[in-house]
Amino acid sequence: MVRANRLLARGNLEGALAQAQGGLDVLRKPYVLRQSPPEGSALVFLTILAEDISSHGAAKGATADDLADSIAFLKQITGNPLPEVCSYIPFLEARLAASSRETNA
Repeated sequence: MVRANRLLARGNLEGALAQAQGGLDVLRKPYVLRQSPPEGSALVFLTILAEDISSHGAAKGATADDLADSIAFLKQITGNPLPEVCSYIPFLEARLAASSRETNA
């Protein structure tokens, strides 16, 4: 996440996307508990970063599984007020819907 954010801050979108996707690849390993707080947080932030960057171009962002798991992780968060990151749920849902349409096309 740190490398991706540094590259993003430098304007290197391709590098930031590659780092985000690399992190997401690691989080797809079968031994990773994607809904536990540390892994879930990393999943959410890397998915948001990948999808934000990819939404501005033709590059592929996160997988449908990454999107669905990120949405599920965010929706189980409770509290008042909710963390700001929960405001990304509609964005992620829209990206998941778009991903589904591309898969069915």
